[in-house]
Amino acid sequence: MRLLLWLSIIVFISSLFWQNLLDNNGIIYASVIFIALFFIPRLRILAVIPFFAVYFSLYAQLTLTGTLAASPVTLTSFFSNPHSLQASVDGQDHIIVAQIKSLISDKNSGYFSAKLVELDGHHLNYSPLLEMRWYAPTIKVQEGEKHVFKVRFKPVYGRANPAGFDRQKWKYSEHIAYQATIKKHIKQQTSAFSLRAALYEEVLALSGSLKNQGVILALSFADKSLINLSQKTQIKKLGIAHLFAISGLHISLFFSCIYLCAAYFIQSFSPKRYLGWFSWRFLNVSALLGAFLYAYLAGFSLPTQRAFLMLLFAVVILSMKRRCSLIDLLLLTLFVILVWDPLAVLSLSLWLSYFAVCTILIVLWHFPQFINGAERRGSRAGLSKIKHYLSLLLLIQLSLTLLMLPVQLLGFSAFSLLAPLINLVAVPLFSLLIIPITLLAVVFAIIYQPVARVLLNISDYLISCFFAVFEPTQFAYLSFSSQQGLLLVLFVMVIVVSYILLKLKHVNARLHYLFSCTLLSFIFISLWLDRGNKPDEWWVEVMDIGQGLSVLVRNQGQSLLYDTGPRYPSGFTTAEVETVPYLHSIGITRLNYLLISHSDIDHAGGFDLINRTFLPDTLIMGEPLTLAGQQNKDTKLCRAGMRWSLGALSVRVLSPVTLSDNNNNNSCVVHIDDGVHALLLTGDIDKKQEIKLAEKYGSDLQSDLLLAAHHGSKHSSSEVFIKTVDPQWVIFSAGFMNQWGFPATQVKLRYAEQNVRMANSGLNGFIRFKITRENINMQTYREDLAPYWYHHSFSL
Repeated sequence: MRLLLWLSIIVFISSLFWQNLLDNNGIIYASVIFIALFFIPRLRILAVIPFFAVYFSLYAQLTLTGTLAASPVTLTSFFSNPHSLQASVDGQDHIIVAQIKSLISDKNSGYFSAKLVELDGHHLNYSPLLEMRWYAPTIKVQEGEKHVFKVRFKPVYGRANPAGFDRQKWKYSEHIAYQATIKKHIKQQTSAFSLRAALYEEVLALSGSLKNQGVILALSFADKSLINLSQKTQIKKLGIAHLFAISGLHISLFFSCIYLCAAYFIQSFSPKRYLGWFSWRFLNVSALLGAFLYAYLAGFSLPTQRAFLMLLFAVVILSMKRRCSLIDLLLLTLFVILVWDPLAVLSLSLWLSYFAVCTILIVLWHFPQFINGAERRGSRAGLSKIKHYLSLLLLIQLSLTLLMLPVQLLGFSAFSLLAPLINLVAVPLFSLLIIPITLLAVVFAIIYQPVARVLLNISDYLISCFFAVFEPTQFAYLSFSSQQGLLLVLFVMVIVVSYILLKLKHVNARLHYLFSCTLLSFIFISLWLDRGNKPDEWWVEVMDIGQGLSVLVRNQGQSLLYDTGPRYPSGFTTAEVETVPYLHSIGITRLNYLLISHSDIDHAGGFDLINRTFLPDTLIMGEPLTLAGQQNKDTKLCRAGMRWSLGALSVRVLSPVTLSDNNNNNSCVVHIDDGVHALLLTGDIDKKQEIKLAEKYGSDLQSDLLLAAHHGSKHSSSEVFIKTVDPQWVIFSAGFMNQWGFPATQVKLRYAEQNVRMANSGLNGFIRFKITRENINMQTYREDLAPYWYHHSFSL
């Protein structure tokens, strides 16, 4: 049985590394292998491998696209949709009926999720989830309502960078593969009553004047849209973001709270001898009902579904009073979750929650003295009990910090040094006071609103006190390069697994030493391989930051960042979630040069953040920008004729000579070469400026790599300029299916006519060029660095 569980779980986890889901032929071959293995008794257990491979592929196809491409016609017509959503990604308008699945406030009225019920007049057998974008809402919609919209579809396509936030993978884990942009609201079809929406509206109105309204709604309804940017930043720095995403922690704590309250009620008012066997069943049912209602308030989001399912399964297994080892219980629980929702394997939150629960159970399992300590002390003073529970809390927190370190490093490449200490205060405060008071306020919102208002004010006051206490905290982070993080993960694994092997009975000591030596040898091999780059190697890395530009050039330990990507009206910058994590992941803590081509927000949007975080030695700007905070050692305006060295590379500024009224033509145009190969960075210059450069520099413009001017706009990339530069590669830095149509079709044709190879960050993701005197090697994130099925769209 245990082997069957292991094999099944390994198949699900292996899907993280599949390049493609099984197609028609793959499913047929896997089915044949399954049948063959099933009828061979000695190999029958291996049949679970092809079975769950087929199951995962079919589930992913049906859930994300609404179709089963590989199934027979009758099966397809019954389980999936005869009209393919993939075929609707055609740039045309479509009429849909959608049922709203999100709670709507003024902050997220243009961004919500919905179930697709009808497509172009055809009712769908299976309703896939959509991400809805409405840039100019004309009416307010709410959860549960069905509306008719005119929309245009496109695949969900997140930015794809090493160490950055993997939005596409996250959306797939949330069962969303398509985005529908609303062009027109036609009519409201139904207005079904939703108790959750009604409660939300009441609490929204009652908490309107409170400072921490967004936090209160996040803790009660899982709606984080009203948390302001400063609070989000502080929550992230404090390392307590897990407290504001309703998941396993919240559901299990609420279950425990209801269980203890019900147990106290039974012991006080209904002695166990009068209830008999019914008492523990009453406790379990009451606690499960409470957890179910909390999951309902959270909208039965996928994390809450998984948490409740895990809790329900564990309670059922333990209630059967059969002997079950800890490892079997953990394996069974993970198996049930992955069978229920195979796409959960893509969710980082699942692994964080699961490993956190495993850590707590392992600690309690191996240190039973902490559980039974109070009983052994008899009727000692309450101070002794407090010390006991504080010791237990400290042990759990330290264990979580150590054992969760590998998962956190693999997911975020950094961790906060103060987060464990802050969580010692935050977890009890939120779990035992703030969340119960907030949920009680939600109940009273429909019973007696004056009490609800008082409770909400208490919750708001406690939250304000918490943030006030930790607001002046100086946050210290440890950031790791990819290799440093891997080495630390391996080191932690050596410690943990060595301890487990020593504790297990009947395990030969040689196995322990063999395992330890093997992992330590990996560490030494990794250290040996990390001997630095060759002196003549240099790297050009184009970040995928949507509609904008950010390019990193590295050689001999020196680095130059050209532009910092966009900033949006909300204050959000892509540099925060893409550029900064990547620079940290490769070990860059300080930039040698920061160049801002010009002042456009899609080029200079992350300037303040990058400048504060990496304190560049030299700052060069195409146009004057306001410097916030500490001044740089060397700040100057970009002017033609400037020269300097970057390691062994020669850097030369070609333009502008002086500032003009056209800010795009004020872009700092930079030529970088190693004597054999060259790179040309052009900013947003137009055709007129390109022709001036071609006339002035002639063959000196020749470059192997060219960053297309103005993201591939039709007003740039003139034929004369392309012929003069004569590049091998042209790189377009543009957003996926952006509204401006970059890169323009005629521009791509011009480059194609000159036999120039093209790369597009919007399609390929992060683009890396490794340049030596002998050759130029290109790698992209979607095709080479992480060529997995969930980094590609479901489109025809």
